[in-house]
Amino acid sequence: MKKTILTILAALLISGCAGSRNELHKYSSTTTESGFDTPITLIAYTKDEKTFQSFFRQMKKDFLHYHQLFDKYHNYPAVNNIKTINDQAGIAPVLVDSSIIQMLKLAKQYYEASGHHLDITMGSVLDIWHDARDAGTLLNEQGKSGVLPDLQTLKDAKNNAGFDYLKIDEQAQTVFLTKSEVQLDVGAIAKGFATEQVAKALKKQGLKHAIINAGGNVRLIGSKPEDKTWSIGIQSPNPKDSGSLASIEVQKDYSFVTSGDYQRYYLVNGKMIHHIIDPDTLMPADHQRAVTVLTKDSGIADALSTTLFTLSYEEGSKLINKLKKDGMDIQAIWVFDQQKPAPKGVKTYPAGNYDLVITSDLKKQITFH
Repeated sequence: MKKTILTILAALLISGCAGSRNELHKYSSTTTESGFDTPITLIAYTKDEKTFQSFFRQMKKDFLHYHQLFDKYHNYPAVNNIKTINDQAGIAPVLVDSSIIQMLKLAKQYYEASGHHLDITMGSVLDIWHDARDAGTLLNEQGKSGVLPDLQTLKDAKNNAGFDYLKIDEQAQTVFLTKSEVQLDVGAIAKGFATEQVAKALKKQGLKHAIINAGGNVRLIGSKPEDKTWSIGIQSPNPKDSGSLASIEVQKDYSFVTSGDYQRYYLVNGKMIHHIIDPDTLMPADHQRAVTVLTKDSGIADALSTTLFTLSYEEGSKLINKLKKDGMDIQAIWVFDQQKPAPKGVKTYPAGNYDLVITSDLKKQITFH
């Protein structure tokens, strides 16, 4: 559904680790053949390239597996996926892989925690926006303005959303949409969920020092060799600016996911119309330029970055504080500019042409550029 690409700073890419027999070397490779409509990169420190390539092949295979499970647009031989569930809406339950059930349960958990702002059952609404964006992109290429979807049409589609229509039978391992017009769209969580599962599998297989970057869903595996920290950069919302606004030092398994208004958009009368839709207004969310979520689980980080982007800073910070009180290790960064300024009275940190607001625990880890 989304995601801007978090920058991995050049300092991270310095190869090598002192030692003789146990010397580790940095290797990096990227695939565009593992789905999710994005390049996926593995950066890892291993003893030799053969070992690295073994991990890389496994990563590619696993991501493609999850892509096929969570795809809402295509059918695959012998695979019941999100499209299968949507196609059978109002008809019959669908036997699915256990990973689909796990992902849907996680989505439901954060649907409830977010006050229904994370809603994967809004597929009918998002389909309308998807078609408008595709048509608008073609018009923009011809020098013409795109068109906004009709608001009443969006409201009618919103009537066909809600977790009450989603029935999960864990014992039978089936999923059923009880109303034919209801459609799932798991773009707000699927890539993060997949990234988390892939990272756990690679770690179980022996990978100790690595980063997975799945189109902006960044998942660390362990620390750098010799317990050195990773340095992760927060990208500028300006697509023409390849620099980062800030860097964060992290020394453990952690995930970084950003939602922003500068990926997957089209223009209507010169205004950028992005793809992250506010479930209340049914229009693109308009509170800030970007939000980055930092937490251990990439699926949760993915879900919450979308959620926070559709909430005001005040609402989002309340949600973060609630999750912290419940015991979650979670931080966030909000990015504002002159067009979308930070709320008055909130402490901001200048970075380039932007103002950043951060959760207090990040102060010791972050450097502003």
